[in-house]
Amino acid sequence: MRSTGVALATAGAIAFGFTYADQAALLPLLSAELGLSDVQAGLLPTALFSAYFAATLFTTGLPDRVGSKRVIAVGLAAAAVGTTLFAIGTSFPLLLFAKAIQGGGSALAFVATTRFITGLYGEAQPHFGLGLYGGGFPLGSALALLSTPTLAGALGGWRGSFAAEAASLVVILLLWIAFAPSVPPVRRAGSMMDALRCANCWLMSLQHAAGFGMAIAAGSWITVYLLREFALPLALSGVLGSLLLLLAFLTRPLGGVLVTRGLLRTKAVMRLGDIALVSGVGLLAIPGRPLALALAGAVVLGVGVGLPYAAVFNTAAASLPRAPGAAQGLAAIGGTAGVMIGAPVMGFAVQTWGFVAAWAFVGIVGALALAGTAVMRGEEELTRVRV
Repeated sequence: MRSTGVALATAGAIAFGFTYADQAALLPLLSAELGLSDVQAGLLPTALFSAYFAATLFTTGLPDRVGSKRVIAVGLAAAAVGTTLFAIGTSFPLLLFAKAIQGGGSALAFVATTRFITGLYGEAQPHFGLGLYGGGFPLGSALALLSTPTLAGALGGWRGSFAAEAASLVVILLLWIAFAPSVPPVRRAGSMMDALRCANCWLMSLQHAAGFGMAIAAGSWITVYLLREFALPLALSGVLGSLLLLLAFLTRPLGGVLVTRGLLRTKAVMRLGDIALVSGVGLLAIPGRPLALALAGAVVLGVGVGLPYAAVFNTAAASLPRAPGAAQGLAAIGGTAGVMIGAPVMGFAVQTWGFVAAWAFVGIVGALALAGTAVMRGEEELTRVRV
């Protein structure tokens, strides 16, 4: 039952991660057909993450009230509807609306799935399951960057790519409804207001801003960085740039294994990730660095943004036992804010001062997260009983 549930949850995460980047590689085709400007193209992911941000604030208590399986199903259905609307969209406002529906669906499912996996593990530690689930998001985004141009070429254009994506979401939804085990809801007395008053919860939010937020922000610019700094072909730059997100996929469950095997405590995993993040961007920012050194920096950065994931969300839940979903929702909001702020700030830095300044910004966020570990309490310090 547990393995089936985690596998289906991870498939859902891959699908949601795909929606985060489904338009990125197809922007030339979208712009050519619909006349989108660069600013309008940049607002498409902003619409998704803005809706995600807003929905998370108000829906984190649903899984503990009505059951996580139902909430996840609604999230998958919403993502399928949003993707379908995008596939048939003929105007910029409709595309924005479609991306917002995708973001709302992802927000509904995210906290619900963390609670679902926690319920599957019962009294056992869920770090590996959460890490595997969390790894699905960067894997989905990487797959979108790599596959959507091919899908568009094979299926008659960008609309065909989105139609195939919508069909995949429907298949995952049906599999979820048919085979995902049910986890009884656990009623909690707290709410998001309690999470907003929880200092340790805010530190987890900062950690996820450095992890997920900087992973997506850096992933948005790594291809351009390789293209401009080393004059690599666009296709090769895209493949090499996707390594950052693929490494995040691999290291999220690895971080969980480090905790469940007793090799490191949760706070140590977060520190290790933050140190790797800062070290990776340091290598990327060295003026005149050779390509090999830049790629090594991207690898270290990918490890850094992935390792802390399971530790962050388990510590968030332990920080607020009366409202664990809200605490995990606040951590998710930190990651979303990191994307919404990080990507445009990096763009402004690249345009104004160059890539050294852009990587410095990512390093500062990582350094702040590292400093936060000096005052935070890890999961083990908070409780011996997992919520």
